[in-house]
Amino acid sequence: MLTNHFVVNDIEPISTEDTIASALAKLSSQYLEILPVVHNHQVVNYVDVYSLSTLSPQMSINDLPLYAPLLPFVTLNQHIINALSQLKTLNMSLLAILDENGMYLGVIKTKDIVLALSKSLTVKAHGSIIVLKLKPNDYSLSDIVRIIEYGDAKVLGFFTFELPDTNEIELHLKLNTTILRNILATLERYDYHVEAYYNREDMSDDNDLRYENLMKILDL
Repeated sequence: MLTNHFVVNDIEPISTEDTIASALAKLSSQYLEILPVVHNHQVVNYVDVYSLSTLSPQMSINDLPLYAPLLPFVTLNQHIINALSQLKTLNMSLLAILDENGMYLGVIKTKDIVLALSKSLTVKAHGSIIVLKLKPNDYSLSDIVRIIEYGDAKVLGFFTFELPDTNEIELHLKLNTTILRNILATLERYDYHVEAYYNREDMSDDNDLRYENLMKILDL
């Protein structure tokens, strides 16, 4: 999915001709905390409600230090995953979208991307989740997918997370099955550390296996 499907062009940006009072009114009426400042169809900066509320209402936006040489923005045909990464890194609720000539088209909102991703098969499909903890140099998605497919399951999607203050990552795998006994056993046989699993429906199989093993030990 590309950002061109998520352009919000009915939001009125801040103009360099606005006063602080009118800029705050735009932000309030559109229930936003931040907006780009646009002059001649080009983004010259961003302003937010917290900064503006400390200024005199009669001041002009043009009196502020605008025209920054480097400003964050999203291109028209950027993938939404990359756009979301940029939004989250900057901790911004929206970013301006520019065309190939650098002209302002509208904004893209973090919440719209998150909503779109929540509708993906990775999130909404029925199935289980397995969490693996591993070192980056041990991470081979193709090998892990192959092991899971040995257990007659499919990987619908995955997410990776860095673990703070460690040299490890967590790999969260969404599967199309809730029967995990063979898959978990195979992963552990290949020395993958299973940190957790969710939505599993064959827990009783493990209890049966433990009981059988106990009986064998008692028979000895």
